[in-house]
Amino acid sequence: MTHAHSHADGGFCPLCGQPNGCAIPAGEDPYDCWCMTARIPQDLRDRVPADRRGKACICRNCLDAYKKEHSKV
Repeated sequence: MTHAHSHADGGFCPLCGQPNGCAIPAGEDPYDCWCMTARIPQDLRDRVPADRRGKACICRNCLDAYKKEHSKV
C-alpha cells in the first residue's frame, strides 16, 4: 500500500493512511486528543505494522469500522 505522505508522519493512521486527528502532530495538548478517552482494542492495535507501533495513532474511522465489524459477531 502506498500513500502520498511519509509514514514517518504521526498525523496519519498506520492502518488506512488517512489523517488520524491526533493532537500531538498537530501541536495541540495530547490530553485534548480524542484517543485519550477512546478504548482501542488490543486486537486492533496488533494490526498496526511493527515499524509503525508507537509512532502514529489509529484513526477514529478505523476504530469505528473495527467496532462495527465486531458488533456483528
